[in-house]
Parts: sequence; structure tokens; C-alpha cells
Amino acid sequence: MDFSQRNPIEKVFSTTDEKISIAGWVQQVRNLGGLRFIQLQDRTGIVQIVLPKKKVSEEIFALDFQEGDIIAVTGNIVTNESAPNGKEVLPSEIEIINKRAQEYPISVGDKIETNPDKRYDYRFLDLRDRKIAHIFEIESTAAYAIQQYFRDNDFLQFFSAKIVGSATESGASVFEINYFDKKAYLAQSPQFYKQMMLMAGFERVFEIGPVFRAEKHHTNRHLCEYTSIDFEISYINDQKDVMKVIQGAIGFALDTIKTSRADSLEVLGVQIDDQPKEWPIITIPECNDILADEGKELDLYEDLDAEAEKIIGRHAKEKWNSDFVFVDQYPWKIRPFYTMKDDEDPRLTKSFDLLFKGQELTTGGQREHRVDILAKQAVEKDFKLEEVDSYLQFFRNGAPPHGGSGTGIERFVQKILELPNIREARLLPRDPTRLHP
Repeated sequence: MDFSQRNPIEKVFSTTDEKISIAGWVQQVRNLGGLRFIQLQDRTGIVQIVLPKKKVSEEIFALDFQEGDIIAVTGNIVTNESAPNGKEVLPSEIEIINKRAQEYPISVGDKIETNPDKRYDYRFLDLRDRKIAHIFEIESTAAYAIQQYFRDNDFLQFFSAKIVGSATESGASVFEINYFDKKAYLAQSPQFYKQMMLMAGFERVFEIGPVFRAEKHHTNRHLCEYTSIDFEISYINDQKDVMKVIQGAIGFALDTIKTSRADSLEVLGVQIDDQPKEWPIITIPECNDILADEGKELDLYEDLDAEAEKIIGRHAKEKWNSDFVFVDQYPWKIRPFYTMKDDEDPRLTKSFDLLFKGQELTTGGQREHRVDILAKQAVEKDFKLEEVDSYLQFFRNGAPPHGGSGTGIERFVQKILELPNIREARLLPRDPTRLHP
């Protein structure tokens, strides 16, 4: 076959042409005596190739097919209501491009469920299951949409260093590496660099890139490497200005997925509900009252645990019919030193988490821009000033009030699709036990 003449398989179901040339890998073979069926797959879908012994050449009928073979097919499109999507291809030519060299190490498709860890070992085969592929097509759409939102709203995209000379927040969850004769770390976030860009005068910046956390947790919501959607904006009034940007970006991504990935959502059995015009905001003190009514007591200045997040998420759904809720004024003792403290209660901050279906999705807020207060807060968090001096340098020549946030795209997709484990939304998961492929 001349591959320049190859059509995507999805065209079989949309064209009015009678003849078509397609190529892909064999997903399934069925032999019924004088009738053979091949399920042929490419990135756009699956089509049935029908080989009746009486209607195809002896050479075509005698070809030896097995799952995983790469073949090219030219033939006539035939209507058959019993075929998948109502159409199939009756071949006039079949060329075997490449034969499979080994047995499949995992099950592909709807046959036998394979252990997730083994599936991740053979991700390239796992993705031949269209249900799995749809997850990453949706994730790609989410990333494109968020980039589009930021571009449409005059943000500059930038690319920060991922090898850094000091820990971004603390030394507790960083990966230490050897950098020639020096000690270095993998970046926990682009936080310092986002702020540096604002001090350079860019005012509105974003980055979508990898971040690294030495998380020892082996849970369904933690990864050691994930993709973070980060932005930072200057001249804000308070953290609510940051919330508006997040709602705009996430809302735009959801709308884009609903319209452009409707087929994927249907295959995965997922419906994206409409959200209220303004997402609700609940302060930490208000959360404590709600939790107390549910029989869960938390100290006012403690973090919300997973159970508390679920309760607050359920409350937002019942009261506002919202899958999203901002939890505002997080306690100072669990926030980084660069967070701005609350004006009325310094034990609280001008920072928040965005919960999505009862799980933390985003952390953000207003940053402290006054260098003298920043230095005091760094010491309060047990940093030595020399450890943060290069960061403080950003603020010594004028710093506007600013804020921003970071959102893990894998958690976003996990909650959209209600996946049981965040690893299902990560192409190549990295956790305390996984380092390959």
C-alpha cells in the first residue's frame, strides 16, 4: 500500500465512498469455517474486515493472521447491521506489513482483566485498549484547552528549570540528586520561578510541566512525578482574584471536553454535569462547623484529611449542586513560608484548596510580596536566611501584590472520569515502587 493513500479507520463510518484503504494492527481474529473476521484497529477506532471464502481470493482467505500483526487493507465498504457501527470492509487486497514476534504479555481489550501493575509495565500495549486510550485523549484535550484559555487571557507561557539548587518548600519531600560536585534537587514546583517572572514584569504567566515529590505514600491519589498546571498573576486584590482564573481555566477545559470528546465520554460511561455560575467558597472555620455537624471534629488550625474533604465535597453538591468548592483561609502552619497571612487571624492565610468531587485538586492563594515579612516568615518556618536569599532577591527591587496556583492534571482527569487510581491517568506512573518502563 502507498501509505499516503491510507485513510483513518473512522472514515469507514462517515464516508459515502464505496472503496477505502486502511491500515492498523489486528485486534482479534475469528475463524468460522468458510467465514473469517478480523477486527482491525488504528488510533481512530476499530472496523471489522469480513472474509467470506466465496467472495475473496484464495490468497487472501489463506493468509495467516494473529493479534498484533500490522496489516494494510483495501476493499469495499459494506453495510451490515450486525457489524460494529453497522459497516464492515470486504477486502480486495490485504498486505501483511509486519508479523507479531511474541505472544501478548497482557490481555488487550475486554477479554481477561490484567493486574494494573503488569499493564503499566506494557503501557504501549495497554493503550491499544480503546477504553484506556480514551483516558489520555481526554487528558490531552484538557491540556490543550487550558493552554488555549491562558493564551486567550494574555498569559505568557514559560519553561522553568527542573534541576534546582534548593528545595522549593521544604526538604521533607524532595528528590536529592548529584549535580557534578554539588548537591541539587528535582523541582517540587515552579513556584519561585513563576514569581521571578512576575518581578521581571510579565504580570501573567503559566507553565504546564513535570514536578517531583518524594511522596512515600502509596495511595490512589499520590504520585512521585506528575504534570502540574501552574499560573501566577500580578496586581491582585486578594486570593479571590486567583480563584476566578482557576474557575475560568477549569471550566473552559470541562466545556471543551464535553463538546470535543463526547464520544470518549460515552465510551467511558461518564457524564460531566453543569456547574453553578459561581463556584462556592467555604472558609476553614465554616468547614469546621460543617464537619462538626457530621460528627467529625477537627482543630481549627489543622489540615483537612481525606474524609473531611469528602464531607465538604458532599455538602457543596447537596447545597449548591456543585462538584467544585473552594476551601479558603487554610491554616498557616500547613502552608509554605511565602503564603500571605490572613489580616485578622495570623494563624490562617489568604490561601485555599479547590476540591473537586470531594478531593483536593488545586492549591493556591495570595503570596507575600513584602520582602521583610517574607524573611520573617521563612525564619518562622525554620529556614536559614542564606537558604532563601536567592529567592528573597526577587523582591528587593519592587514586588507587586500577586498570587497563583498549581493543579495536577492527573487528579483532574481522575475525578472527571471517576478512575479508581490516579495511576490510570498517568501514562508512565512513578511511585515508591515503580521506576520502569
